[in-house]
Amino acid sequence: MDQNSEIAGHYGRPALLDAIEAAISRAEPEVDFATPDAFAGYDEFHLGGRLATEALIDSLGLGSGATVLDVGCGVGGAARAIARAAGCSVVGVDLTPEFVEMALWLSGRLGMADQTDFRLGSALDLPFEADRFDAVTMLHVGMNIVDKQGLMVELARVLAPGGRLGIYDVMITGEGELDYPLPWSQTAETSFVSTPDHYCDVLIDAGLSLIGVDDRRPLVLEAIAAATEVPVPLDLGHLMGENWPLMQSNMIRAFRSGIVSPVQIVAVK
Repeated sequence: MDQNSEIAGHYGRPALLDAIEAAISRAEPEVDFATPDAFAGYDEFHLGGRLATEALIDSLGLGSGATVLDVGCGVGGAARAIARAAGCSVVGVDLTPEFVEMALWLSGRLGMADQTDFRLGSALDLPFEADRFDAVTMLHVGMNIVDKQGLMVELARVLAPGGRLGIYDVMITGEGELDYPLPWSQTAETSFVSTPDHYCDVLIDAGLSLIGVDDRRPLVLEAIAAATEVPVPLDLGHLMGENWPLMQSNMIRAFRSGIVSPVQIVAVK
């Protein structure tokens, strides 16, 4: 099995769409699933959730009518948030067929099919021409990619001159060993967490100029403090399956011990 297949297999679940439709049916009519907020605990699959997405959007300087590529889009939560906030069109790409299917279905359900599109593809071989997008985003994706240099070259290729690249990844910021499974990997063999310095070096080598590097630990702590204990109708357990509680607990332990932090990096072409 090649690395892309291993990664897609980690995230994909058989009959994912059927399971989500069943969960929605159980929660209706008590929950209004006509608004994106009903899905926020499920479709924004990164530390800090909506707060982190909004912080990244604010750093991109997007105008109405901009075209954005979200690499490793998952089920499309960040792409839809960007499209709503900036009034732009967003294309998402992901390796996992079940995620692409779910992203298209959710956007259709939420009336956002005209602002968003989702395609199957690899971050290392994007199916787009050069200089295509006004901005490129990548949230919690680089941890699965060993070839950071090739990744940044490919992201830079599809970014238009003057466009911004916004990255929000889990990065190594301290000493210690990670315990697996983690949200992005079952084992260390498919986990390629790196340091902010390494990201910055390969971004510069790819011809981009750094705008800002921000450790979003305070933002994530704020999101954790604000989280309600009231169960939500859809959460990441519905997305990642029965192993999610262990993944989550290992991630929180690594975060609280300072081994890793969610770091936002913005660069310009």
